[in-house]
Amino acid sequence: MSQENQTEKQEIPQQGLDEQMKMLQIDTQNQQEQQVTENIQEKVENKEKQEIEEKQGKQDKQDIEEKDDKQEKQQASQIPQNIIQTEPEQESLQNDKENEENQVKDQEQRQQLNDKAPETNSQNMENLFLKPDYSFPIEIKVCDPVQKGGSLSNYIVYTIKGKDCFGQFETQRRFNEFFTIRELLLAKWPGQYVPPIPEKSVNAGSEIIVERIRLLNIFCMKIMQIKHLYYSEEFYEIFLRSTNPDINKQIAQIPKQNVFAYTERYKQAFQINEIKEISPEMIKKMSGVQSFLKLSQNSLTKLLDQAKSLSSSRKQLKETFFTIFGLNIAEYEKQVLQECVPQNKLIFTNTVNAEILELAKKIREPNSNSLDKIQDLISTEQRDIEAFLQAFQTRDSLMQSKQKAEQKLNEEQSDLYKIMKGNSTMKGSFSKLSLDEQKQKLELQLNETQKEVDQYKLLFQLVTDVLTSYSIDKFKKDKHQTYKTILADLAQCEQQYLEIQQQFWSKVEEAIKQNIEP
Repeated sequence: MSQENQTEKQEIPQQGLDEQMKMLQIDTQNQQEQQVTENIQEKVENKEKQEIEEKQGKQDKQDIEEKDDKQEKQQASQIPQNIIQTEPEQESLQNDKENEENQVKDQEQRQQLNDKAPETNSQNMENLFLKPDYSFPIEIKVCDPVQKGGSLSNYIVYTIKGKDCFGQFETQRRFNEFFTIRELLLAKWPGQYVPPIPEKSVNAGSEIIVERIRLLNIFCMKIMQIKHLYYSEEFYEIFLRSTNPDINKQIAQIPKQNVFAYTERYKQAFQINEIKEISPEMIKKMSGVQSFLKLSQNSLTKLLDQAKSLSSSRKQLKETFFTIFGLNIAEYEKQVLQECVPQNKLIFTNTVNAEILELAKKIREPNSNSLDKIQDLISTEQRDIEAFLQAFQTRDSLMQSKQKAEQKLNEEQSDLYKIMKGNSTMKGSFSKLSLDEQKQKLELQLNETQKEVDQYKLLFQLVTDVLTSYSIDKFKKDKHQTYKTILADLAQCEQQYLEIQQQFWSKVEEAIKQNIEP
């Protein structure tokens, strides 16, 4: 019994010792695992820290480089500022003085341009950067027709010379170049009156040339009264000053303007900030003017026939007068009277009275037929009516262009509808695109076409506003002024013609009195 108890007592401590050993092993294992975990975590943290430091280093380096670049740019940009800001106080004191000097220089430069004709294209190009002075009195004249030979036939060139705010000019132009510049002005200024030129003619006889000179002078005179036409680049810079031997080719190379450019040109020329809606009053005014002009055409046709007859009768009368008093009476004196009286007693064949024959020649002068001015007045009126009606036609052409743009817009909208339904039949470059790409591209086109349609509407309103508020009134005013000017010129020419006739008969009377025997 005692032995068994003793044995049990010995087994209990042994079991406790084993358990302690197991617990110690578990603790040791846990510590090892924890140490491994900590080592792994430390390595991960070190690696992350290293990566962060590397990134931070790169960022710091990049920041330094950007800072250096920024400083260099700032230094570079400050260089002109430093130059400009040098001695600011002294510069501010000199501002008034410099402004006065600049004004004097501008006046001197303008005076030099006025006194000196442009000789080269480089000089002409400087005019593009100068603002035209509309108050400057323009002088322009067409004269000195000269026949020249071409590769196929002969042709006539006309000298155009004068003076405007950019200086003197002198050039030579063929008749078809006048025609070309007018067509260009019509295209550049839709809805605007552009003065007419005489019709084209196959014959180039002396009478045709004389008539063309008169009518081309009227064309230039009217152009110079319409400042936005005269000082347009096409006219004053190219037509009057270009040294290009082929002016038609140069004009043909001028790029065509779109509807947006036309609108801006109108706004700048007429200083318009707000475009008005077309009102019933505008339509009524245009309709009334067109009806009146068309009715006037028939009356002017009859009046022109009468003026031509009157002018022709005057020419025939002058020729007959010279035939009788410049030739036949002198022959009568030689053949009949010279046998009866001495030479010094004669009138028309007496050398002392040579001035009488010179006055007879002046009366006969074909280019001094003042009645041609009545014919010019009527024929110019006819051409002006045609030209002004042409302004309404070019205005209507804008509506036609707008309708074409609207048709294009409808077609693009139809194509977009088909694409959205997935049954597109688009051709050309669209066929190579997917439906989404076709849709995107067509939407962009639709946006641009819509802008074009809207712009045509604005331009049509703008042209209508200018036509009814400016062009029609100016046309009427200029018409009255031209009428008075031509009549005043006619009256002066008729008085001069009568004065020559009076001098002729006074000399004849004086010669007769000197030959009366006492």
